[in-house]
Amino acid sequence: MSDSDPTVRVAPPRAAPRPGRGPVAGGPSGLPLALGAVVVAGAVAAGGVWWWRGSVPLEPPPKPDLPSASLAPAARPGTPAPVAPAASLAEIGPAIATQADILAHRANTPTMFRLDVNPRIFVADFPNLDQQGAAFNRTAALIEKAGLPRDRVLDDAALSAAITRSGDTPGTYYYGHNYRGRDLERFFALAERDGIRLTPEETWLRQEIARIRRLVPAPGEFAVISVPGLEERVDDAMRRAILQHEIGHGHFFTDARFAAHVERIWREDFTEMERAAFRAFLAREGYDPAIEEVMINEAMAYLIFTPDPRFFTPSHAGLTDARADALRAVLRQVAPR
Repeated sequence: MSDSDPTVRVAPPRAAPRPGRGPVAGGPSGLPLALGAVVVAGAVAAGGVWWWRGSVPLEPPPKPDLPSASLAPAARPGTPAPVAPAASLAEIGPAIATQADILAHRANTPTMFRLDVNPRIFVADFPNLDQQGAAFNRTAALIEKAGLPRDRVLDDAALSAAITRSGDTPGTYYYGHNYRGRDLERFFALAERDGIRLTPEETWLRQEIARIRRLVPAPGEFAVISVPGLEERVDDAMRRAILQHEIGHGHFFTDARFAAHVERIWREDFTEMERAAFRAFLAREGYDPAIEEVMINEAMAYLIFTPDPRFFTPSHAGLTDARADALRAVLRQVAPR
């Protein structure tokens, strides 16, 4: 999301940021900020999971890959139970948390969580937008920002110039982020190849990715999403919308059945005019419209995972409310609960 418009790409508010970008025109990019918190509060009051109605339950999510106590050798009678070394405890990984737990958390430093309903989704919670941007903006530039190279990582000067050209700030280049584990691993491999000096936040993220990969061995896939803390640019309702939007992307990356369903709906139920309108909307948010998977993934997340009109309304993508509801209904048929 980006500042120019309030859509959740979540990016800053602009035309419509993604909990990449901010609110769409009138709000933080990524999610439109035009409408007030009163509207958002009403939406939240209606139920944080309103878009799940009528959805088909999926197979239970995989259980966390935690060490099994049954694998430890039995202690002899009268012998004190062995205490696991601190290093072993660290390998257990990020704390498992509900969406409500994460929203209630107030990070003083970057903190990684593992989502309870889908343990292959990892949530990076940051104290503010600036620290979130310092961790992920360079990755966004490599993976999905329009007009930037896909084969190399930008250095500090090139990244700063790209953000300035976008009309955003380092904090609002996106209001939230989402990436596959293998894409983050590629980012760090390219950065090392090119001798890019990482920020402290990127260094923290690299360490977390290595820890997560030990929990989810290749070729298993995982997703890392992010959410900023409360600050003058992010209120409670926005933080909730950003997290929900990014969780939608996390499901897309880690649930093959859901991703296949979303792609089929994009190709068979959206008209060519509707796909073109979504591409134009997302291009305004800074996404590369040539990356079809990004278009599919974002259209889904905006429609069924972004209940905040400051970030997205059907009009942002040229849809009527009735048509948006029809598309939401078919997308939700296989949406994870």
